[in-house]
Amino acid sequence: MWFISKIVVPRSTGSRLWRCPSRQSQRGEGDHVGSRILVAFDFDQTIIQQDSYLAFGWQTYINFVLQLLHEKHKVDSSTSVGQQIRSIPAVPGMLHLMRRLNRTPTVDMCIISDANWFFISEWLESYGISCLFTDIKTNAACVQADGMLLILPYEDQIGCDLCTRNLCKGGVLQQMRRGEVYKQVIYVGDSCNDLCPMKSLRPGDVACIRIGFELHSKMVAHGKMLSCSVVGWRDGHELEKRLLSRIAW
Repeated sequence: MWFISKIVVPRSTGSRLWRCPSRQSQRGEGDHVGSRILVAFDFDQTIIQQDSYLAFGWQTYINFVLQLLHEKHKVDSSTSVGQQIRSIPAVPGMLHLMRRLNRTPTVDMCIISDANWFFISEWLESYGISCLFTDIKTNAACVQADGMLLILPYEDQIGCDLCTRNLCKGGVLQQMRRGEVYKQVIYVGDSCNDLCPMKSLRPGDVACIRIGFELHSKMVAHGKMLSCSVVGWRDGHELEKRLLSRIAW
């Protein structure tokens, strides 16, 4: 079962909702079926170097811990949330790769993540790269009038066992591919729930799996589930070298 998670953040005069906005891609009227390339990134341990939730030592019990610190010990958890997220380093070389991909007008980049909009937007804005992404699919976040941050599920799905109930990454990727605008889809990830969207990739697409992380260790058992080509990578520099020659420019 999915539970709404709570974090204490700065007080505001009213509720404020962070959710995935509709961002404009660089598509033009001349674009036709199979003319563009979609590069989809996971966020935690793919763009950033660690799990954003674990930056607080938090998964399901963060509500109790932060409320206790805030109410009983007067710890300013509101400031620490943003500071902790912004302090997480990028995976080496990943910023350079994303900026290089962004220079190609036919490439759309998106994020599909089980983190949340508050964490992702805080981090992207700290690096000035929010504008690189045409879409972000993740759990919404709502800051209430009393300063409490609620993490809300993207969806409530029971059809996929590879993903969490609140977000099926494969289903999201398939929806983004509708209309057949994309001639090639590239998915970059590290975790077992990234196997779900990678399974939906076709011959000619590329799955980029981070070496030394959860999904890579399971590819001996699950590699036959993929129809696409596979690129292993350790950091953004290695990914850039191995990926660019496989993109159908």
